[in-house]
Amino acid sequence: MTDTYQQPPAERCVKSMKKGGKLAVALAGILLGALLLFFGNRAGRDTSDPAPTAPPETSVPSAETYRAELESRVKSLCSRVVGVGEVEVMITLSGGFEYVYATDTRTAAGGTTTTYVTVGSGSGESLVYITQKPPEIVGIGVVCGGGMDPTVRQEITALLSAALGVGSNKIYVTGRG
Repeated sequence: MTDTYQQPPAERCVKSMKKGGKLAVALAGILLGALLLFFGNRAGRDTSDPAPTAPPETSVPSAETYRAELESRVKSLCSRVVGVGEVEVMITLSGGFEYVYATDTRTAAGGTTTTYVTVGSGSGESLVYITQKPPEIVGIGVVCGGGMDPTVRQEITALLSAALGVGSNKIYVTGRG
């Protein structure tokens, strides 16, 4: 018979557990611990940086403020075109800002369901805010000195179409009267 002190410590531990019937309990405990480590992070709190839960109040301009800023920028841009004199600009927007929130889409045999992603619980629950989309530009009117010249009209129309991503059919340029 071999001396138990000549066996590796792990082997001695297993033999003593077998004798007392504790091996199954120890293996079950180790397995449970491994499962908790693996699945616990998924079911628990997310350790990454939390997403913003609401639109930041300080960075949300009104649609009117946004329109006025756009008009000012367009006026400044148009006044730099060769052959353009004094400029007046009017921009028409469609609606206001659109807030985009995180969604979770799941597809099953019964169809597709989409739900909003929330953080918190109970009365502290709120939607996860992603970003905001500005209102769509639906029309731009430009009245300027030199606006009756077809070349100036074409230059301003092409400039605004490229700069703002608006179709040329939504831009009208005319001369001052």
